[in-house]
Amino acid sequence: MINYSADELDMIQKLELKILKEIIRICKKENIEYFLIGGSALGAIRHEGFIPWDDDIDVGMTRENYDNFLRVVEQYLGEEFYLQSPSSDRNSPYSYSKLMLKGTLFLEYAQRNLKTQSGIYVDIFPFDEVPDNESENERQFKAVQFYKKLYVMRMLPTVSKAPENLIQGLKAILRRCIHYSLRLIPKSLILKKIDQFSRLYNGTNQSAFACLDFPVRNVEYVLKTTLYPLIEHKFEEITILLPGDFHQYLTTHYGEYMKLPPLEERVGHRPYLIDLGTYGKEEK
Repeated sequence: MINYSADELDMIQKLELKILKEIIRICKKENIEYFLIGGSALGAIRHEGFIPWDDDIDVGMTRENYDNFLRVVEQYLGEEFYLQSPSSDRNSPYSYSKLMLKGTLFLEYAQRNLKTQSGIYVDIFPFDEVPDNESENERQFKAVQFYKKLYVMRMLPTVSKAPENLIQGLKAILRRCIHYSLRLIPKSLILKKIDQFSRLYNGTNQSAFACLDFPVRNVEYVLKTTLYPLIEHKFEEITILLPGDFHQYLTTHYGEYMKLPPLEERVGHRPYLIDLGTYGKEEK
């Protein structure tokens, strides 16, 4: 894997922080709750900012807050930014939202021919109540994942990386055939099913929230008593919100989370194409 140069990664992180500040600004205006999740939450605690080799920021919102954010974001959004969601971008391959920086490019291989915005971004994920009952929990997850896979295959005709051998080439051809078959299904129907199953247990007084966008069940699962009350914490030069019992949250996700991984695992996830636009030129 070709990794970033130090200057390149530093600028990507600065631009992502710029986007995060815009999300926080809008949330404060409308009293919308958000919280950092995954590696972003880990970075806040272990490094008081980005994990040094990390190249993304992930933000979570409970479904009510997520809906409120999408309702008001265009009203407040600065001209430098672009919200990508299924409703704002008809070619978006994602069922969740991304806030992007215009004039930049952060393009994955599978999206190289897609007519859509692909700038440097911060992911914004909805968290829904999930059932305490294990079998119901699993059924909900499988239903959401089934329709999410249909949606991605409908929106993206190609695989995630260039085929390197005959077998991979055949798989790429099969994927393209599936894609064009799924184009016969209205995307609104698939999105409706994702939304329906994701919201199924909201308001039913379950004990936990989960983000059902992740392909492994309970990867982003958090008890309400772990999430609340949210707490403030340093992240680079700003203050952000985290799950209140961040120790429990991070232990569940990473085990001994203060322990650094081996050197060979300290890499980012460089996409197919990167262009920092005028931001990169200004830095020079």
